[in-house]
Amino acid sequence: MTAAAVQDHHAFDRLEPRGTSVQLADLLRWKLAAPHIPLENRRNSSQLAGGRRSTLRGRGIDFDEVRLYQPGDDVRAIDWRVTARTGKPHTKIFREEKERPVLLVIDLRSPMFFGSRRCFKSVLAAHAAALLAWATLEAGDRIGAMLLSDDGIIDIKPRRSRHTVLQLFRQVIDISQRQVLLARGEALSLDPPRWQDALQQLRAVARPGSCTIFLSDFHDWHADCARTLHSVVRHSQCLAVQVSDPLETTLPPVGLARLRNGLQQALVDTSDRHLLARYQKQNLIAQDLLRDNLQALGIPLLALQTHNPLFPALRAFLSNGGNRG
Repeated sequence: MTAAAVQDHHAFDRLEPRGTSVQLADLLRWKLAAPHIPLENRRNSSQLAGGRRSTLRGRGIDFDEVRLYQPGDDVRAIDWRVTARTGKPHTKIFREEKERPVLLVIDLRSPMFFGSRRCFKSVLAAHAAALLAWATLEAGDRIGAMLLSDDGIIDIKPRRSRHTVLQLFRQVIDISQRQVLLARGEALSLDPPRWQDALQQLRAVARPGSCTIFLSDFHDWHADCARTLHSVVRHSQCLAVQVSDPLETTLPPVGLARLRNGLQQALVDTSDRHLLARYQKQNLIAQDLLRDNLQALGIPLLALQTHNPLFPALRAFLSNGGNRG
């Protein structure tokens, strides 16, 4: 790590997520760190792709005009309707889209509201989303979002505006506050959306040339999710940020423990070595499935944990072209 990187890390340490709730002021302050996050400059090639072959097919193109056919024009771009109407061959002209849509798919369902160290997983995901949102505007691109909560899925259309970022933050905070009521038993969703539901919806809104960044613990990921996502990665770029807590990989032997994820609770005997072994094995199987699926799709994976700093991990990941898993 260079001296400049160390200095930046210490300068932004006070912005790091802490606690069980999300505050608007905390998300707004990540704007200070946005210039230090190496998202793509829209006039250059993608830094996110790094040294690997990118799934990004370009910025995407928008229709501009129709003009008379000229020698050398691509015959595939001929507008046959105008040609038939005028009796003269006409060609469709397209212009390159200069602002890439970046879509943050943020998981704020009940299992994300858990943490044993510095903060809840939901808080860490919210802060990561805030940093990425500000960095997207800094790079000159449009920012949008898809928010998963126990109540359903909310879409925010990508726009290059500070208002859209504020709209995103308010939705994140509103969902977080509703989860507090859920934890108290004052509200209950018996049928929260699954990852598969979100990916089905994503297929309809992800435009060619866009970039989608997933932020989740991926607790309900399965093979069908990878098959659904395949049609998205064919024409756009994807990154995955997995948020986890140390207790999710290894349960400490503390005897009887009551665990709750917001929707369900269970009494677990952590002194049972066989139970702990099964728990760890199931976790490893799920983690291997996620990693193998994303690798097969060419999607870089960043692992964040609630007890580790966010800013240096995200900065190093993007600086390295998203090649950490």
